[in-house]
Amino acid sequence: MKERRIGGGMVSKKVLLWLFLGCIAIAMLVGIAAILLPSRFVSDEVMATIMLSGVYSFGGMIMVVISRKMKRTTRVGAIGFGISFLVFVTMIWFDRSISGDREDLVYKIGFISLVVGFVAAHRLLIVPLRMVNTIGVVCKIGALVTAGLTGAMLILLLLTLGFWDWGSLHSKLIWVGMLLSAGTSIAAGAIAMFGPKPGDDEPGLLSGSIEVSLVCPRCSNQISAKSNQESRCEHCRLKVRVEVEEPRCRCGYLLYQLESDTCPECGRAIDPNDRWDAETKLNP
Repeated sequence: MKERRIGGGMVSKKVLLWLFLGCIAIAMLVGIAAILLPSRFVSDEVMATIMLSGVYSFGGMIMVVISRKMKRTTRVGAIGFGISFLVFVTMIWFDRSISGDREDLVYKIGFISLVVGFVAAHRLLIVPLRMVNTIGVVCKIGALVTAGLTGAMLILLLLTLGFWDWGSLHSKLIWVGMLLSAGTSIAAGAIAMFGPKPGDDEPGLLSGSIEVSLVCPRCSNQISAKSNQESRCEHCRLKVRVEVEEPRCRCGYLLYQLESDTCPECGRAIDPNDRWDAETKLNP
């Protein structure tokens, strides 16, 4: 039922994941066959195409997993990776018939599309990270800015100087940008994973489990359950789990009885669904 309410989004993700996994499996099997069988059974073009498909399928699988709600960024990344894949497959099979300036142009299109795909995938990975301290925010912003600038520099150099006419300064700037982007991205991920979580320093009023009364949806028996824990209906033994979570800002600030439209701690706008209604009367 949940997948239907989402409108097929979950089903589509599952289909894509299985498709990518299938491509990876095929690439693995073909690679093993190419190693074990004589070269006449598997041509270099077929081998390269299958292996490239496996690599791109792995990248696509990661994008599907981390895409979340950033639909535009996901589309940009998918288009970038898709164009680069088609370009590289074309060059694998038709490299002899494409030469000179046309070959250079085709490779430029492929590598520029690949850079766009990587920048979009990096954004999908970094933007959802939730930071509660200044160091984490700086690392997150630094990762996004350096990745974007490095990608822009790469595209600009490919468009203006091609592949082989880069100066020493250009190469150094690209390498510095890539190292800064990698370092800040790893730091942001580590802080988000192992650092303090939003709300750790401000426990909610409903900390732990509380008593929740509800009617069993299967047998209509009254259930006395504990929130955030698994309970059972005493009559039909249906498993029930009630999740209770107090509304918080992304920075972790509790929004209970806050009448402002913005968070007093970080200044973010508060979602209308989480906003306190001053006219609401609470029963003791």
